[in-house]
Amino acid sequence: MNRKVSLGSKLLAIQKEDFVKCVSFFETFETNKDSIAGEQVQLVKTAHKIAFTMSLLTQKVSYVPDWDKPYLFQLKADTVELLPSIVFGNKRTLHLYERACIEDFLRYFYFFDHQIEQLLLRTNPTKYQTIDFLLNWVKDYPLLQKYQEAVTKSCNNLSSAYSELSRTVHGNLGDAEINLRDNLSEIFKPIDNPTKECELLALTFQNIFFLFALFHLHDYGKLTVDEIRLVCQHLSQQQKIDLSS
Repeated sequence: MNRKVSLGSKLLAIQKEDFVKCVSFFETFETNKDSIAGEQVQLVKTAHKIAFTMSLLTQKVSYVPDWDKPYLFQLKADTVELLPSIVFGNKRTLHLYERACIEDFLRYFYFFDHQIEQLLLRTNPTKYQTIDFLLNWVKDYPLLQKYQEAVTKSCNNLSSAYSELSRTVHGNLGDAEINLRDNLSEIFKPIDNPTKECELLALTFQNIFFLFALFHLHDYGKLTVDEIRLVCQHLSQQQKIDLSS
């Protein structure tokens, strides 16, 4: 597959420059300097790369039906929210937005071909599709049957990540006694293991980016070499092979 080389963009270099600018912005808030130091740095970098790549991919989709655009816009917005969640040090908020990104992507994928169902959801919000339903829709999507094994693996990974993230998001505020101090400590969960959080975040978006690129394979094939590199920094070797085939 021939690729047109982008001579002026050098996106990976631009991504690094943008990261430095983002760090400078957050460092203006004195209380957050420790959140961009030590083991936390890699987590912040990973979240930044994800937001930067998602911004690119959402701009490169040649056609999105009007009724599906809100889900795509929300996906892009929620990836940006990952950064302040990390910098402000709240694991629960990070997991909330990470989980929201899975939901945004799956709804975007499903409603792309389901205008009537989207209209019905507006008039009757109780008629929503569950995460399991949406994941099964992606697994069985007719146009991706050639990649069924890889798609199923990615969907299973997203399902596992969603379950893990949900445990933090829903949590348990205990009994009904008015004890706001304890409730606040339960709601505000510090990021105590940045390495583990980085692995979970990277794996979640490895699968989102792969399925997104596969769903829009025609548009992915039109990306420049620079743009392909930006996406591929998130993918496994096998996923890169699948997309190039």
